[in-house]
Amino acid sequence: MLTKKLGYTTLFTKLLLGFLAVILLLAAFNLVSFFYLKRQIHQEIVKYNELSINHAVEGYEDHFRLTREMVLGLNQNSLWATHINLLRHARVNKAYGYVNDVIAEMKQLYTNPFLYIDNLIIDFRSDTYVIEKDGTSSAKAMFGTYYISPSYPPEFWDRQFDESYAYRVFPAAAFTENTAGHTVSKGVLMPMIIKMMPYRDMYFIVMIDAQKLTQDLHVSISDQFYILNADGQPLYQTSADMKSGLVTSFDPDRSFMQTKDYYYFYKKGAGTGFTYVSRVPVQSISGQLLNLNLILLSLLAIVGVLIVLTFLFSRRMHQPIRLIVDELKGYEADAGSGTDNEPVREIELITRKMHHMRISHQSISRDLARKNSMLRHYAYTNKLKNIHMNLKEIQELTDTSLPYVVVVYQVLFKDAFEHYQQKTGKGSYYLRVYVDNVWRQAFPDAVTIQTEPHQILTLLFLPDPEADLTPYMQRLLQVFSVDRDSYLVTMAHGAVQPAGADFTAAYEQVQERLKLRRLVDETQWIRPDAPDGGVRGERYLKAMWEQEFQTRLMSGSEEGMQEWVRRSLDQLEKKQAVASDYRQFAKDVAGELDKALRQLPPAASADAGGRPPLEETRRFYCRAQYERWFADLLHPVLQGIRRKTEEHDPITSFVTEYMCTHLDEDINLDMMADKLNITSGYLSTYFKEKTGVNFSDYLNDLRIRTAKELLQNLDLRIQDVAARVGYRNVNSFIRMFKRHAGITPGEYRRKYAS
Repeated sequence: MLTKKLGYTTLFTKLLLGFLAVILLLAAFNLVSFFYLKRQIHQEIVKYNELSINHAVEGYEDHFRLTREMVLGLNQNSLWATHINLLRHARVNKAYGYVNDVIAEMKQLYTNPFLYIDNLIIDFRSDTYVIEKDGTSSAKAMFGTYYISPSYPPEFWDRQFDESYAYRVFPAAAFTENTAGHTVSKGVLMPMIIKMMPYRDMYFIVMIDAQKLTQDLHVSISDQFYILNADGQPLYQTSADMKSGLVTSFDPDRSFMQTKDYYYFYKKGAGTGFTYVSRVPVQSISGQLLNLNLILLSLLAIVGVLIVLTFLFSRRMHQPIRLIVDELKGYEADAGSGTDNEPVREIELITRKMHHMRISHQSISRDLARKNSMLRHYAYTNKLKNIHMNLKEIQELTDTSLPYVVVVYQVLFKDAFEHYQQKTGKGSYYLRVYVDNVWRQAFPDAVTIQTEPHQILTLLFLPDPEADLTPYMQRLLQVFSVDRDSYLVTMAHGAVQPAGADFTAAYEQVQERLKLRRLVDETQWIRPDAPDGGVRGERYLKAMWEQEFQTRLMSGSEEGMQEWVRRSLDQLEKKQAVASDYRQFAKDVAGELDKALRQLPPAASADAGGRPPLEETRRFYCRAQYERWFADLLHPVLQGIRRKTEEHDPITSFVTEYMCTHLDEDINLDMMADKLNITSGYLSTYFKEKTGVNFSDYLNDLRIRTAKELLQNLDLRIQDVAARVGYRNVNSFIRMFKRHAGITPGEYRRKYAS
């Protein structure tokens, strides 16, 4: 009828038939699912209850067995067994003093929360008394005052001495305590009597908390549960109102049975012979199936409503789409006159036109965004560098109507970055793109530009001057730290600048903050409130240090120079120097080295070529790099000085060898001049000319270096070391050592001796 009246090719007919087909398919699927699930739910409920009763049976059986074994296990303790034997006739043996020892062993059982033991009682026939967790009392008081139950009068416990069994579980009953006219409920307890052979005049009574045990072991949709002994008599039931409806006979070949009102799920325990029963009302299962029936009826009602809505929606949707299609057809180059019998391809036509417009829009948008971004970066770069801009349109791209913050990132690429075959400039570009994405998520007006090959800058425009930048800076810090093997980033930002404030001044302020970078192998964030550290602005080499540097340099000793470098770097660390302080120190040392080389003969200074350039230190990020750099810097110079000194010269060779072999003696310039039959003035001038070091400086440096080696021997006292290097007065030795090493001999030994 729809095809004949409306035409199959109309959009309305297609929409209506399509929606109806989907609705009917879904309705059919749900009907099949309903009848299938109805049967499956019933089976799952039965299976769940069977698993529940199996779990309860295993738990009860294990609990009864474990309780019995642990009580009988007390007799394995020979000392405990001895005490029990004495307490069987306590009055004759005067053995009441052992009661506490017996209770201490019993405590391990009744304090175990997984055994659910309310009390553990030992009933002795002789002397008619009992031992329990609180001490001792007469049997009459115990069962007539503290554990009272109509089901278990005192006569019941007396009869158990004459009963012939080793282990028995009795029906649970409510017990109370009646003291001073005040009755306190003990709860529902299940007595378990255990007789320990061959004792016939005593037995154990284990009072098990039946309610707590059931709460732990019985898990079911119904809380109706009971236990029958081997004779079919009830041992425990969850509530008193179940008594009239208990079923005591079951088919052993099945696991459940159904009556008019209940499902009974049952299983017999292999160890005890007890039958455990879980009773589930039929209504609880039928109620769940009834919910499915209601869902089915609701589904059918929804299907009817959907069919009506589909008809109305199709009519409302058909008219505007038809108008759009007619409009688009007018722009189709190949559109003919058409007839009503032609297939209508409305969606295909709309899709083709929309796809063409979307591609055009994306292409134009990308081109405009790229050009606008380039112009904006150009405008902000000119602002930062204080370059005048003539084009008003470009000037308007720099927004100065909001407060802003300048964030600068200094990138230090490591040698490992070359393994990725990346150029550092390209690496900086990737970092700039990532930083820009991070900030734009929170501040859409943020601008990130690359101001130098290894420097990136972000301008954050803040609608709220109180905005917290900490989470974003920490996120960048965390991401950059992951790639610390390839590069290190030092981040710094200044305070919030008011709207219209000069960009150049704010940029220079943050540039100064970057100089606070520490000499550590990690990405750093220099916060605006970070204190100025280090010794910036001071020339590190002082007069005394310059003199020691010259003395050690002219001695030609690489070990001495390395020790001086280490000590100097220690001082920088102690003063919390920043990276720029280390570079200033390297610059000072290189300058002093140049001055020293100008004083050497051309032959010696010619060997000092090939030294590492100072520019390398800009990329240093740890102390070890400076130590290697200083070693490379000083090695060729020291080598040339040693070569000059080691040239065959009988006078200097005699003096240096004599110093080494007679270091513990009182050596002075006059004595050495007498041995050489020359004047002391001539010897001093000659030695200075040949070695580049004064006689006394050379001797003192030799003594201090030898003392450092001797201080490694912890068996030598400070006085012994002083004597071996020629100091008769230990105080003089300490003063000279501190002057050269910067610390006392004792401090040196504590710091460096192994």
